[in-house]
Amino acid sequence: MAAARAALGLPVAEEACGPYRLVTDASGALLGRLRALCVGPVAAFEAEYHQRLGVAPSHPPAGTLVLFAERRRFRRYVEADPRLPRVAAGFSLAADGLVALPVGDTPLDEVASTLIHELAHLAHRRTFGSRLEPWLAEGLADALGYSAEGDRIAPLAGFAGLEGLRARLLGGYATGRAGTVARLTGLSAGDFDRGAVTYDYDQAALFVRFLLLDPELAPRFRAWLAARTVRGDTPAPELAAALGLDLDALERRFRRWLGTAPGSPR
Repeated sequence: MAAARAALGLPVAEEACGPYRLVTDASGALLGRLRALCVGPVAAFEAEYHQRLGVAPSHPPAGTLVLFAERRRFRRYVEADPRLPRVAAGFSLAADGLVALPVGDTPLDEVASTLIHELAHLAHRRTFGSRLEPWLAEGLADALGYSAEGDRIAPLAGFAGLEGLRARLLGGYATGRAGTVARLTGLSAGDFDRGAVTYDYDQAALFVRFLLLDPELAPRFRAWLAARTVRGDTPAPELAAALGLDLDALERRFRRWLGTAPGSPR
């Protein structure tokens, strides 16, 4: 926080943002737009996380949102500390309860999407305790983030918000460059999204959306998530066992939903 404060411009505003604390050098109309996010999607986030995923964090929300009015200041903040993620859109440090992102030159809906995605990572730690597999952590965060708009979190529906990811992943399947669900769910944090061309984020977002929307699989998926929380009272089975489908059958079902012939798993 000391480094973030030093990187922000002046003056710095500090105020409540839903249940979180907002620290920003935004002013005027931009600060007004950020305040609208605070009373809209940020204020709705906790309830939406519970309703959408079927699990609730074990501890009350706490954290600081550092929103930079200028991207150059955000970049300076990130580049000054090798421990911080080298990302352009923003990041979260769940263990520290910190979310940081640039907002000044970004459309409000995009800011809302990124902010809710990163808040989901904070909520994951409070809900599941231990670190989730990368596909699951990112897919669940996208299940909230890609629905966020400037004034609300929209209902989960079809491919809404994921149209570009779907087109890209279909292209990956068509060229044989996108892998299988079995590969995706087996990736470690060190292997996820590695390589010059990767479809891991696209696939994770769409696969989790599929699991949350499929009428038969959605209650099984939410029950599996519940078993994995810090409140879970029984060991969680493997994903395929929890869903009642082997990974090949799950692949075929996912690909049909996505809108492409399954073919032979690669």
